[in-house]
Amino acid sequence: MSALPVTSSAEVAAATAWSRRVRRVGGFIQVAFATFWLVRGSLTLRGVTGEVLAAFFLVLALWVTLYGVRVTAGRAPRPTSVEGRHIEREVTVATIIQLVASFAVPVVVIALGYPDWVLPSIAITIGPLLLWLDYRVHIPRLSPVGWVLIGGSIVLGLVLSGNPLAVTTGLSAGALLLATATLGFHDLTRPRVWGLPRRPRHASSRT
Repeated sequence: MSALPVTSSAEVAAATAWSRRVRRVGGFIQVAFATFWLVRGSLTLRGVTGEVLAAFFLVLALWVTLYGVRVTAGRAPRPTSVEGRHIEREVTVATIIQLVASFAVPVVVIALGYPDWVLPSIAITIGPLLLWLDYRVHIPRLSPVGWVLIGGSIVLGLVLSGNPLAVTTGLSAGALLLATATLGFHDLTRPRVWGLPRRPRHASSRT
């Protein structure tokens, strides 16, 4: 007897639909985080240079947002199937956990006497969410971004401190998320979304 993977076509369809939706809705969330980091990192420089950079990134983030609204409209409808609602609950819970962590972890690091780690700690909390989203709804681009946010933030926190750490973390993490969001929006303009299909996550055995 041999074991062969069997996967519901309805579940594959739901995961595919949510892969598209996460690219759209998740992309706008990424733009929001990216804008915060880019502006904060720029203003940490202070003076005219910081103000000019902050203004530039605000305009760039606005352009990415408008681009996303225009090119993704109607391309990632909310799945209404039973499988789709199940994935929606999972994605919602994972997102809420990340948002709570992004507020709670900085409070903890400040209480422990490491205020310089506020931005790196927020970036670290986003990494696991991106890794899980790739695992659950198949967006291969998110895994390397998640690992970079985790590993890169730890490295920067160990070798830098003060304003240099805030500037470097803010600008690098913000630019990475902004680029990821833009590419995700662009994916939805293509007839076939990059990264799909992939070997299904859930499987049962048949003899």
